[in-house]
Amino acid sequence: MISLKFSTKPLWDNKVEGYFFLLNEGFSLSSDMNKIKEDCYPKLEEIFKRHKFEGKKDQSFVLTGTYEGELVQFFFIGLGKLNTSWENVLEHFRRTIGTLVSSIKKYEINTSVLSLPSSDNFGIDSLELLKQSVITAHMADYEFSDFKSAENKNDTDKILYLISPDIDDSSARDVLKEADIIGKQVNFARHLDDLPGNMLTPKKLAEKAKDMASKTGLKFSVFGRDKAEKLGMGGFCAVDIGSEEEGQFIVLEHKVSNNVPTVVLVGKGVTFDTGGISLKPANYMTGMKYDMSGAGAVIAALGAIGHIKPNVNVIGIAPAVENMPSGKCSRQDDIITFMNGKTAEIANTDAEGRLILADALCYAEKNYNPDVIIDIATLTGACVVALGHFFTAVMSRDNSLVEKLVSAGNLSGDRLWQMPLHDDYKVAIKSKVADLSNCGSPEYSAGTITAGHFLENFVEKTPWAHLDIAGTADRVPGVNFLRSGATGVGVRLFVEFVKNI
Repeated sequence: MISLKFSTKPLWDNKVEGYFFLLNEGFSLSSDMNKIKEDCYPKLEEIFKRHKFEGKKDQSFVLTGTYEGELVQFFFIGLGKLNTSWENVLEHFRRTIGTLVSSIKKYEINTSVLSLPSSDNFGIDSLELLKQSVITAHMADYEFSDFKSAENKNDTDKILYLISPDIDDSSARDVLKEADIIGKQVNFARHLDDLPGNMLTPKKLAEKAKDMASKTGLKFSVFGRDKAEKLGMGGFCAVDIGSEEEGQFIVLEHKVSNNVPTVVLVGKGVTFDTGGISLKPANYMTGMKYDMSGAGAVIAALGAIGHIKPNVNVIGIAPAVENMPSGKCSRQDDIITFMNGKTAEIANTDAEGRLILADALCYAEKNYNPDVIIDIATLTGACVVALGHFFTAVMSRDNSLVEKLVSAGNLSGDRLWQMPLHDDYKVAIKSKVADLSNCGSPEYSAGTITAGHFLENFVEKTPWAHLDIAGTADRVPGVNFLRSGATGVGVRLFVEFVKNI
C-alpha cells in the first residue's frame, strides 16, 4: 500500500530513497536538478542526451547516486508537450503518476518525494493538482491479489511525499483527506467488480453494501424477488427468475434535508451474465463478472459521499441479479409488464440490463421525487464499437445536464462523449405485440442509442442521463494507472458531479 503525505519541507530536506522529477519536453535543469549535477553527475545533460531522454510523453529514466552518504535513486518522467487542451494535459499528468507508482513498485522504493509541477500547465489550481495526484496514485497502486498465494504478495507499506510551494499545510490536509477517500472508493469499486461470480452473488453484493453503509452513516435497505413482484417490477423479475440465487434490490441513502437537491444514481448490477436462454458463446462469457460495474460504481460513490457529506441528498440504487438459463428463466417472445405499466416483448434475453434498470428508474422517480437521475451500466457491446475504451457514452434530452456531466468527467478523468438521443431512432424499439421491444431492430443498428431510447420510457419528468460504460468498465488498454482489470469508472465522476451541485 502507498500512503500519500504532504511535506512542507524543501525537496532535498526530505530524507527518502527516491526523488522524482516530472519534466516537460525540452526541459532545462531546475535548481533541484542542479543539485544532482553538482553532487553526483557533473555531466547530467550529456547523460540525458546519450540516453535520448528529452522529457517526451511516456519517457522515463532512472539514475542511482548518493545523497548525504546514503544510496538513493533519481527518477525522471516525461510529461511531453504541454500545448494541447487542459483536459488532455491533465490526463497525461495522471499517466505520469501511474509511471511514478510503477517505478516505486519495480525498484522497491519505500520512501520517495515528488515536487509537483506548476498547476498553470494543467488549467487547474494547485489544490486540484494535488487532489488528482493522490487519487491517481491510489488507483495506480491497486492490485487484485486476494486469491494469490502469500509469497506472491508485496505487503510492504510505502510512503510518497508530495510538495507544492503554493499550498499551505492546512489546505493540503483537507485535500489529502478527500482525495484519499475518493481514491480508495474507486479501488473499492474495482475490487467489487474484479470479484468472480461465485464470490460476489447478488446477496454478497448486498452484504458488502450494507457493511460499507454502516461505516459511513448511510441508510441501507434491500428487498428481493417477492417484494419486487408485489411492486410490479416485471423487468427485474424477468431477469432474476432464471437464477437459484435470489436478486437483491439495493438502496443506499445520504439524506441531508428536504431543502436541498436530490440526485439518484442507478447502477446495473448483473453479477454474472450468461445471456440467459439467449446463451452467449463461451469466449463472450469470460469477463461477464464485470456486468455489475454500474452497481459497483454507485455503491462506491455513495461510500465516498457518505464520508465527504456534501449538502445534497444522494440516493444510490443497485438492482443486483444473475442472468442465468434454467427451466424457470425468461424466454424470447415473452411479454413483461414494468412498474409503470408499460409492456415489453423480450426479443433477446441477453438484453437484460435495460430490463432491471427500467424498474429501478421507475422506483427512483416514484419514491424520491429527484431533481436528477443518472443511470450507469455496462449496457451494450455496440458502445465498445462506437467509442472503444477511453470515453463513456452519455445520452440525455437535457443538454445542460450533459454539459455538467462532461465538465465533471473532464476534471475527474472519467471522460464522456455524447451520443444522439434522436427521435429518428425511437421506432427501432417498437414491438408489434407490446409497447416496446427490449432489443432494437437490426435494420436501425445503433444499439447503444436504441438502448438509451428504451430506458427513456421509464423516466417521466425528471432530468435524466444514461451512461454506457461497456467499453470503460474493465480491461482498458494503454492506461498505466488502470492495469488490466476493473477501472472503477463512474466513481470519480459522480463525486465531482455531486460536489458541483
